[in-house]
Amino acid sequence: MASQAEFVTPSAVNATMKASAVVGHRQRCSYGDSCWPTEGEWQSFNASVSGHLIRTYPSAAVCHAERYDDAKCTAAKENWLDSFWRTNQTGAYSAILWELGENGQCFIDSPRDAPCDQGIVPHYSVNIQSTSDIQTAVKFAAQKELYLTVKNTGHDHLGRSSGQGAFSLWTHNMKGREWHTSFIPKGAPQETTGIPAVTLQAGEQWLDVYRAAAENGVIVVGGSARTVGAAGGYLTGGGHSPFSHFYGLAVDNLLEVNLVDANGTPRTINQYTDPEYFYALRGGGGSAWGVITSVTYKTHPSPSHIQVGLVQFNVTNNSTLRAVIEKCLQELPSITDAGYTGYGSMNFLSGGKEPLVFGAIFIQPNETNAIFTRTFKPYYDIAKMQGVSGALANIDFPSWIEYAEVFVQDPNIATNIIDGSRLLTSQALLHRTRDLVDLMFEYASFGPGFNFIGKVSSAKRDETSTHPIWEQSRALLSFAANWRDDASANEKRNAKLSLVEISKKLGDIVGPGGGTYVNEANPYEPDWQNVFWGEKYARLLAIKKRIDPTNLFVCNRCVGTDIVLEP
Repeated sequence: MASQAEFVTPSAVNATMKASAVVGHRQRCSYGDSCWPTEGEWQSFNASVSGHLIRTYPSAAVCHAERYDDAKCTAAKENWLDSFWRTNQTGAYSAILWELGENGQCFIDSPRDAPCDQGIVPHYSVNIQSTSDIQTAVKFAAQKELYLTVKNTGHDHLGRSSGQGAFSLWTHNMKGREWHTSFIPKGAPQETTGIPAVTLQAGEQWLDVYRAAAENGVIVVGGSARTVGAAGGYLTGGGHSPFSHFYGLAVDNLLEVNLVDANGTPRTINQYTDPEYFYALRGGGGSAWGVITSVTYKTHPSPSHIQVGLVQFNVTNNSTLRAVIEKCLQELPSITDAGYTGYGSMNFLSGGKEPLVFGAIFIQPNETNAIFTRTFKPYYDIAKMQGVSGALANIDFPSWIEYAEVFVQDPNIATNIIDGSRLLTSQALLHRTRDLVDLMFEYASFGPGFNFIGKVSSAKRDETSTHPIWEQSRALLSFAANWRDDASANEKRNAKLSLVEISKKLGDIVGPGGGTYVNEANPYEPDWQNVFWGEKYARLLAIKKRIDPTNLFVCNRCVGTDIVLEP
């Protein structure tokens, strides 16, 4: 069997999981295997999906060897860091490492005659245009026992939509939005009252959704990256949002999912038609649960305005920076409890050329300047500390979309960045502050940063499969490993191993029961079942065995998988 990397049977969380952590090993035919379909079989399949089969290549292939195309190469170089362009390419991913894999070579800035290999980009993709295309492709993959992956936009921190020699379903071009004033899920009791909602086709992306929502006078709880898909891994991983304090995670706003299951059957899944399947889709992660064709979210009234708070502390030495960060972290519980959410970053490595910095942006819908000043008084006090040059400001945007057009961006495009993270509770922020700051300084070169998610609104966390720690979390602390395109195999491995060590140390700090946000997790997380889902993993595994007993849908560190990437 051809492989994406070294595949191993997952380490189980406990004795029970060790006995049954994998739904089932199956043969997975990849390109180059003797079981791979013949050219004639592929031609017949292509005809059955109306010619939508695509031979897929890495995004820089148009600049090399036999794939060279002058116009396309020029376009690729001009748009290499453009996330919209990247999501429109079948073989492009937001992070280059999920194209090249361990040792692949196909670089945008290397000479035309430089090596350009396939890497871990799937060999064939189907440019999905309809549910029928998905049904046909799923049945073909099952019949031929193909290594099957699902790709929407390619924003994937864990490499789940890549696969060496794989057969991929590319859902990015399934576009469409339907706005409802009174949506009632299929199978709901007759007395059910409809609520405002929107149905999004699989290929919809968040900035487009936000723009359309503004035209309809509503907001949708979504992410802070403009080209991330609204109906793919973002959702199944839970989906945190600037509005999560008020309306919960994306999965808390999910009303219904239409998908094609492992039998190739189109199904409508909600709390009435199949509560357990719906539970799994609401946080169970990745494409392990089928191929989504559309999702329906609750909508909410547009806020009157968005208040934005900007915070920056410049300091002159590490000891002062340490004191500033400790104080900032200790004040986060009260600030996020007041409804402010946002993002923070730190510069530990100025080398004397730039000031050491702690910077953050906070947002809050419908709030007043007076409330901002009162809430952030501790930060105003930090700005007065000796050795600190601080600036705090708050500005109002008339609407969410006007804020989003400026601040909702796509960071780290076309890089080799991978993350390691943990959710932080008030307990960790208040009582393990020094340990957290020590870790940040120890691994300063890994660019520690924060999502200030705040206390997530949901009185029904048990109805979703997201990690129980979300109930108590206030922030997500992340570290990022990165390397040059031409880095040696040893350099890459050392970076990955360091990130694994960071994950372990973060786990020690947050203690038993700690977890993380699946979509911004370490792709090599050693204790992934516990860290991603905690006590909910056993229930998810049972659901997986029921709805996909042959383990057709697999991905790195997904429920029931036998595919686990090693550093």
